[in-house]
Amino acid sequence: MRRLDVLELRDEKSQATGQLTRGATLTDYDALARSVGLDPVRMVKAAGLPPAVLCSKDTLISVDSVAALLEASARASGQEAFGLLLAETRRISNLGVLAAVLREEPTLRAALQSLRRYMCVQNGGLGLKLDDMGQFTMAFLELKLQKPGDSRQGIEMAAGVTLRALRALAHEDFQPVSVCFRHGKPRSLEVHKRVLGATIDFSQPFDAIVCRNRDLDLPIPLADPELGHALKQWLDQQLTAASDGPLDRVRQVARVLIPSGSCSVERVAEQLGTHRRTLNRKLAVAGQSVSTVIDGVRAEMAETYLAGGGRTFYEVGYLLGFASGADFSRWFRGHFGMTASQWMARRGMGRPGRPIHEHSELDAM
Repeated sequence: MRRLDVLELRDEKSQATGQLTRGATLTDYDALARSVGLDPVRMVKAAGLPPAVLCSKDTLISVDSVAALLEASARASGQEAFGLLLAETRRISNLGVLAAVLREEPTLRAALQSLRRYMCVQNGGLGLKLDDMGQFTMAFLELKLQKPGDSRQGIEMAAGVTLRALRALAHEDFQPVSVCFRHGKPRSLEVHKRVLGATIDFSQPFDAIVCRNRDLDLPIPLADPELGHALKQWLDQQLTAASDGPLDRVRQVARVLIPSGSCSVERVAEQLGTHRRTLNRKLAVAGQSVSTVIDGVRAEMAETYLAGGGRTFYEVGYLLGFASGADFSRWFRGHFGMTASQWMARRGMGRPGRPIHEHSELDAM
């Protein structure tokens, strides 16, 4: 068997768990990285993210890994405002269906409230809390990271994206009172002033955008509240289905944990903030258990890897969290009732990637 590029696979397997966001969060990252002298693929892989995320907006990825990528990019490039530079490339359309909802709200306040409610559709790791304080409204920003650490770039990017969305809705006729950050002041404020365009206060006890209430009451031109209501009803149905559907949540978490080799019933329950017995009771309604869901997701991933070609069976097993080729072979035969070679042959696909010896441990079991 050829020597496996373990470092490459380890990068693909090491994505952190915790809250998830859509790959669209990294839209234009590759272009920005190259413009400041970075290799985007190398940076993404070093952060434990799959390189495919650079061209796949709907891939679910770890918020912790994205935060780590932005911090590493800032350090490697010497760009203290890397997160804001990425925010500067954003258009409101990058928010997908959420952008359509915001455009049909009657006022900026209503749009901000919808952004708070439906942000999880776009980014499950970004929290937005609104606090009406009389003449002003505070829009508090929070990155929900599993591991405490430096989140300067992530939180600045979030502030930049939020402000750009509000300005786009108001046809640039919106200016906050100030933007507050917990972290300290950078050496240069050139990018901050250009992107945020407001008074910026550093070393504050919170991360927030401070808005005048009268400014948030500005109407959104050409808004269609009836269409907005219909869109919000649809999103509410999606959120309700997600909140009432433990099966989908278990599948989502399993897809993130499986490559790390740590996808156990206990770990899935931990990620969902519940106990394994409670989770299994909920899944039993659908005739499932955490174990059967994990096994089903692993089988789907195996089929995808094998059908896609380009990898040996050993690599596929490694990416599915197995410690050895023999472990992968035993699992595959047990689940599919045949070896991986036989599965490929029945579909006329041949062996994936570069060939391995027929006496390999993968098909010997």
